[in-house]
Amino acid sequence: MSRRIAVWFLLGMTVVLVGAEVSARVVLSTTHVPVLEWQDFSTQYKASQMDGRAEVDVVVVGTSMAQQALVPEVLAAEVPGTTAYNAALNGGVPTVMERWLEDQVQPRIGGDTIVWALSSLDLSASYGAATEEAYADAKQTRSGTLAETDRWFSSWSDLVRGRTLMRDPSSLFGDEAEATKADAAQAELEVGPDGERMAFDVDLTEARRRETAARITPFLVDREDLAAIARVALGARDADTRLVLVELPLPDRFKALYPRGAEQHAIVAETLDALGAELDVLVFHPSAEYADDDFVDFTHLDAEAARRFSTEVADWLAGLPS
Repeated sequence: MSRRIAVWFLLGMTVVLVGAEVSARVVLSTTHVPVLEWQDFSTQYKASQMDGRAEVDVVVVGTSMAQQALVPEVLAAEVPGTTAYNAALNGGVPTVMERWLEDQVQPRIGGDTIVWALSSLDLSASYGAATEEAYADAKQTRSGTLAETDRWFSSWSDLVRGRTLMRDPSSLFGDEAEATKADAAQAELEVGPDGERMAFDVDLTEARRRETAARITPFLVDREDLAAIARVALGARDADTRLVLVELPLPDRFKALYPRGAEQHAIVAETLDALGAELDVLVFHPSAEYADDDFVDFTHLDAEAARRFSTEVADWLAGLPS
């Protein structure tokens, strides 16, 4: 009798689980609400984008500044047959880039040369903690046995993959659902075919100015970020991969936001040169002038200036010994 009860119980549970799985698949396929499995939809889109391409020669990493400033098409054009991809992320400070590059980017698309484009925001101890926390907590990047088990089940089960949405019906319908769809659609619009960022709407609002200033106030170099760059450099050397550091241009209106004024910006170049010397890594500094009008806000280059800067970096890369 007890064996029969156990069999019926298992059959009942199987029916329930199958029914729940079918329902989850129907709901997700009919509502078309995307399930966020990374720290933001831009990262999620770039992961799927990399999954669909072959290995490349040049990989760009960094924050959204690097993502907008370096256009892979331009970088690759200087040397015929070269391919490039911009794997930089929104808020991708070095402690985030280290994991993203080694765990996600290189296994997907390789990269014989890593171009790490850096700025004050990459070095500032006042910026990056929120992205680092979000990256560490996202389903696809969470560490540990439970996280790996969750990813395995999510790979074939919509019930597990979309359980967060299923627990809250309001996230599947109405304003919240439409907002999620809009976020995902906007992320895809702002990511170019080779991973570059294409967000060229001008934003010089006071809110944006305050937000940017807070990221470098106080402006103290984060030793954890420097350590992350150093670890990547050592790993690249062991893997016979070339790593180069690129200083990103910034407008005068950004430099005026430093607590001690524009002269404090010199710390960036000095820090990168010292790091390059310590790690035996080449460092590129912009030779051309970039004015306020070359930027759409306080940090991001506009489309024309991005191509100009990309050409400058491409010429430099082409002149390096192979």
